[in-house]
Amino acid sequence: MTTMNNPLKLHFGCFNSPVDGWLNTDVTPHMKVARIPGLAWLMHKAGKLTDQRLEEHRRGIYRRLSYLDITRRWPYRDGSLSAIYSSHVFEHLTLHGARNCLREARRCLRDDGLLRLSLPDLDLFISEYHAEDSLQWATHFFEANERSEKNMHHFMYNFNSLSQLLQEAGFTRIVRCGYREGECPDVEQLDNRPESLFVEAQPV
Repeated sequence: MTTMNNPLKLHFGCFNSPVDGWLNTDVTPHMKVARIPGLAWLMHKAGKLTDQRLEEHRRGIYRRLSYLDITRRWPYRDGSLSAIYSSHVFEHLTLHGARNCLREARRCLRDDGLLRLSLPDLDLFISEYHAEDSLQWATHFFEANERSEKNMHHFMYNFNSLSQLLQEAGFTRIVRCGYREGECPDVEQLDNRPESLFVEAQPV
């Protein structure tokens, strides 16, 4: 149960990196696999699951996750979250889905709450573009080799464009941070992609 002394912290799109003390959520099918005893082992034996994923199932990682579609209305009360964190999820949303996600984040955050997003930096990608390597660049930019559409990149941001979306959603204090630096709780455990764009935002 969430109280002011034990506020709920949401980690959405965490996949295989849940963190203690947070509500760790995702939409990965591995959560369904984890509910059926022996299924992960059978899938691995059939060549449908890598050694790494099987080991993660053995460690119970996917049993620690809850399902949350962040593009739809979240099942949390207004002002019930003290912190929200996400790493390399936002770029997999359509622009419409991203706007919905930020509106829900603002609705569910306390006025003194904090949102931290880690995502690929569009400016860095642009700086690495070379016309003679455009196919390789675009494949990486869109994650076009992924088989599932949800794992591809649908939109990319720099600090300015992300700030604009955050402001539209009702966030007023928006700050660019460094790797494992900022005011987000447990940021040293949560951040795991040093090359990213890190942004923290607060409603007031």
